[in-house]
Amino acid sequence: MPRKFHKMPGLPDVINDPKIQELLSHYYATSNHDSDHEGFADMFTADGEYSMNDRKAKGREAPLNQQANQSPTPTEIINLRRGLWSHIPTRDHTPHQIYTHGRDPLQLMARGDIKYKHHMGHETSSEWAAYYQLKMDEHGEPKFRKIHIIAVS
Repeated sequence: MPRKFHKMPGLPDVINDPKIQELLSHYYATSNHDSDHEGFADMFTADGEYSMNDRKAKGREAPLNQQANQSPTPTEIINLRRGLWSHIPTRDHTPHQIYTHGRDPLQLMARGDIKYKHHMGHETSSEWAAYYQLKMDEHGEPKFRKIHIIAVS
C-alpha cells in the first residue's frame, strides 16, 4: 500500500490524475524512510534514472551477469539509495512547490528543503530542486522515467 505524505504542497490543476497525485505523495513519504529501498525502486520504469548532484543510477539493480573483474556500473537505484541512507540515517523532505512544464503533467519541477540528522546526532539542512519525468506504463500506471535532484547546503 502506498504511503501517504502529509506535507504535500498544492499541485497545479493540470495534475488531475489521482494516480500521479498518489505517486508523488508516495515518493515523498518513501523518501523519508530508509526501510523500503525496493519499493522506492518500484516507482521507476525498468530503465529509470535517478540522480542526486553527481551520483547517478540507472535501472533497478546491477545486472546479475556482471563479471567480477568488470568495474561496477554506477547504475542501480537500490544500491545508490542504500548508499545515500548509510551516511544520513534520518531525513525530512518538505516540498514547497511543484510545477509542470507547460500543461504537461508528466514533466515536473519541484523545490523544497530537507533536514538531515546525522549518526553523531547533529542536524543540517539544505535546499533542493528536482526534475521529474514520468511515463505511463503498459497498465496505465505512472512511473518515474527520470529524477534529477540538486541539493545545495
